[in-house]
Amino acid sequence: MPGVFKRAGVLAICLCAGTALADERLEARRHFRNGMSLIAQGQFDQGIAELQEAYTIKPHPNVLYNIARAYLDAGRSVEALDWYRKYLAANPPDSDSVRATIAKLEATVKASEAANPNAPTAPAPAPQAASPADAQALAALVDRLEKAIARAEAIPSGGTPGPVVPGIPLVPGASVPAATGEAGAADVGAVPYEERVVTASRRAQSSLEAPNATTVITAEDIRLSGATSLVELLRRVPGADVMELGVGSANLSLRGFNQRIANKVLVLVDGRSEYQDFLGLTLWSSLPIELEEIDRIEVIRGPGSALYGANAMLGVVNIITRAPGYGQRQIHALVGGGNTVSGSFVSYGAASALRYRLSVGYGQMDKWSQDFAGNRPDMALRGPSAERGYQGARGNLATEYTFKPGFDLGLSAGVHRFSTEAYPLGTLRNFYMDGLTAYGKGDASLGPVKFKAFWNHVNVDTGPQYEPIGQRSLATHVTSNVFNGEALFSKGFELGGEHLLNVGAEGRLKRVSWDYMGGTKEEFHAAAFVQDEWRPVQPLRLLASYRADRHPLLNKGSPGLAHSPRVSAILLPVEGHAFRASAASAFREPTFLESYTSLLVPAPGVPGASALTEGNRELKPERMVAFEFGYRGEAPRLGIDWDVALYQNTVKNLIALSEVQRLPAGDSFDEASNTYVVGRSFFQNESETYTSRGVELGLSLAPVDGLGIKISSALQKVTTDGEDATTCGPCSQAPQVKLFGGLTYRTRSDLEFGVDATYTSGTTWIEREPASADPTRIEFIANPLAAYTVLNARVGYEVIQDKLTVAVVGSNLAAGHTQHPFGNRIERRVYASMTVIP
Repeated sequence: MPGVFKRAGVLAICLCAGTALADERLEARRHFRNGMSLIAQGQFDQGIAELQEAYTIKPHPNVLYNIARAYLDAGRSVEALDWYRKYLAANPPDSDSVRATIAKLEATVKASEAANPNAPTAPAPAPQAASPADAQALAALVDRLEKAIARAEAIPSGGTPGPVVPGIPLVPGASVPAATGEAGAADVGAVPYEERVVTASRRAQSSLEAPNATTVITAEDIRLSGATSLVELLRRVPGADVMELGVGSANLSLRGFNQRIANKVLVLVDGRSEYQDFLGLTLWSSLPIELEEIDRIEVIRGPGSALYGANAMLGVVNIITRAPGYGQRQIHALVGGGNTVSGSFVSYGAASALRYRLSVGYGQMDKWSQDFAGNRPDMALRGPSAERGYQGARGNLATEYTFKPGFDLGLSAGVHRFSTEAYPLGTLRNFYMDGLTAYGKGDASLGPVKFKAFWNHVNVDTGPQYEPIGQRSLATHVTSNVFNGEALFSKGFELGGEHLLNVGAEGRLKRVSWDYMGGTKEEFHAAAFVQDEWRPVQPLRLLASYRADRHPLLNKGSPGLAHSPRVSAILLPVEGHAFRASAASAFREPTFLESYTSLLVPAPGVPGASALTEGNRELKPERMVAFEFGYRGEAPRLGIDWDVALYQNTVKNLIALSEVQRLPAGDSFDEASNTYVVGRSFFQNESETYTSRGVELGLSLAPVDGLGIKISSALQKVTTDGEDATTCGPCSQAPQVKLFGGLTYRTRSDLEFGVDATYTSGTTWIEREPASADPTRIEFIANPLAAYTVLNARVGYEVIQDKLTVAVVGSNLAAGHTQHPFGNRIERRVYASMTVIP
């Protein structure tokens, strides 16, 4: 592992010889802060040049304002007038005051020209011959600046800057009501290039003000990584445990407690849940969006039930797509090892107040390794393909209409026809899933009131990909429909300081048809939540949240309530530094599988014998009480951000399958299936209490032009007082050490380089398996898993500027490994990609 980072460091040193662009936000912020400092010292020309460079790297409308003000303070009214007009073209929230300023400047300029029509001008200095290289560099800079301005002017008027942050001079003082921002609106913030999040408090805010540890993965991070799947990107998140069993089957947890069918992290796409309630997992390969249409991914590490309810127990992943009408038309294609082929088309457009984003795509990829040899005479293939790990075609349409500022209507829908795989619990192994997912979603903003409704649909054939010949088949069909509606009211007021109050209510209807449950089951859930953010004095922010969720089975099979409080304090003693402390409770509700299942699973190797797996309608929700202390800081002039978090999570009532219990002789034969029932296993709440403690560090650097570095690390330990450590699954399955290091380098000669490595320490997985001496008896077997490193790299070249980019991507370049004892052996693959912007 040290050799990997050593080679990455050597590569960085070798590549630092040219002028380049690194992490866009950090580098632009560094130039912006340096420019503001120079302007404050009266060095206007040098300061304005720095601001122009910042804007060229990453357009932000408020930088235009700062350039205009700098020219005005320098007494250069003509230039100030020009930049004020450019700022006004971005449709800022303070347009009226800017128009007044422009009118005054126009009058001043005209009066000056009228008073001195023949004013002598100072003799121009003798021109100096410019070298061809200087002329080419100047032309490139002018071209980039003009394109940056054009991109900023194309931004729709929906995203308005937020309140001015004290301590940052020369920022327009527009203020707008807080919004949830969950649907991907381009919230740039009032302070140029500060990192913004919307998921932590359901409103747009600086990451310094967020009450939880947060990580943001930007569109630029996604592009430079060369990632071929969304879940690959999450390895860079401190504390994230990504476990891939196959190319289409991945599991994600935060701060421990990962498993097959991981069910304790809530995944959202623009605020719409992707949690599949019938199983309790996220089907990552079935999401109906392309990587190319993602604006950013926000990961909230720590309990989120106080705002998002059930299943946000360990954290929230919110995938935020680009706002309709905001982006460039793009065609992306990729081919490579494992018969990998994928292609996508994303288009954006606008007509008056109506904006849209349309995407379509296709992809396929073979498994890393086969589950069974193809020539086994005792096994029959049941799935669509023995080699294919994923194949699918998808389409997505998002629209937005603005009636007037603050009053918007958004409608979106998508469908994905796919075939993939999943690895269930217990003695079951690889299952195929062949079918489609679809969704429809509507968002309405009516000033301080916001409404959201969505429908999620799943319709798949599923079952073991391989089954012994002559054995009763477990192939089945699942249909799931989830209908959700939510209303949110936000109001700011003064009472002993500034307050921002959020009040909301939610209802959800779930309907699942599945043979494993004996037919169709239906549940109705309801919730109400309230949150108040209070700023009693300038450096201190206090936050209190509470949510109550009604579940139809939580009170021993009858309707009951789950309560989720949260309190947080954020102290910002000086600009760019924030200390936070929080305490919260969170929960995960039982899934349909855990509540209603009644399934006879054939005993491996014993014809005519089965083990009965049953649900439990009296399950308690899994509960967690969490404490976290954190420090987030930034040094903009050095291009550095960092975040440190210490946490303790206490978890109880974990839901798991019991040991197989023998049945009385009179109950051991099932006439419906004509099989002998060797025993019964059921879902139950474990009696043990688990404690997870850890520390996480995240660091982002853009110290010099052209170099971007991201580093994260996590140390954790899960313990229990009521169970032997050698048989404690949550204790031994959680890797104690996780490290990530990533480096990107982007030259102005149109070359891009990227490399990242993730190290995960060894674990021991305790899984249910048939006993070797007696296959009718199920035992808990310890399966050691060695430490492993995931190494990825990308080299890209912009063949035609702003039009055509080609790249070579290497995935899993380190030694072959498995990330779960039952998963594929993951091997290296190399891909070639092409991106066209027509």
